[in-house]
Amino acid sequence: MTFDYWKKEVAMTLEELSARTEIHDVLLRYCRGLDRIDMSLVSGAFHKDADIQFPESLHKGSGDGFVKFLAAEMPRFVRTMHFLGNSLIEFDGPEVAYVETYLQADHQGSELHHWKGEYVKLWARYFDRFERRDGVWLIAQRRLMVDWMYRYPATGWFDDHPDASVSHRGKGTDPVLRKVAGFHGKPT
Repeated sequence: MTFDYWKKEVAMTLEELSARTEIHDVLLRYCRGLDRIDMSLVSGAFHKDADIQFPESLHKGSGDGFVKFLAAEMPRFVRTMHFLGNSLIEFDGPEVAYVETYLQADHQGSELHHWKGEYVKLWARYFDRFERRDGVWLIAQRRLMVDWMYRYPATGWFDDHPDASVSHRGKGTDPVLRKVAGFHGKPT
């Protein structure tokens, strides 16, 4: 393969690089919304007519119904951490992208959750169809594929730094939620 071939056939345009960044940011804001119980961030990841296909016991149906499910479900956890790994973005033209994203998610159920204080780790993948509508990339379809789960023993967990471990979940007080000026110095 010559350099000329790479420039013509493989090099990404600024438009494609920008689209990839926008798609990745949507995924990150979604996870922040889950872990901070900020349903405006979660719902902001989806087009209004989004279709969600999670396991039957969780949610199958509209994006609005999914956000309502999460608004009831997420406060039942003491804490969660959703960590995204590999993310492969494949474009089907300039308005559609198919995205597979690996996920590891840690959950500690409260006494209100059916896990009753247990710690559960999930290894899974999101299969998303992103669509750009009116210049904005959001999820139009989402499917969750669970690869496996692990329930940790309840003993052995500890918090050696309680002053740094204060939960801000659902309170809107997490320091990371502060407003910042943005790239061009304009408030976001």
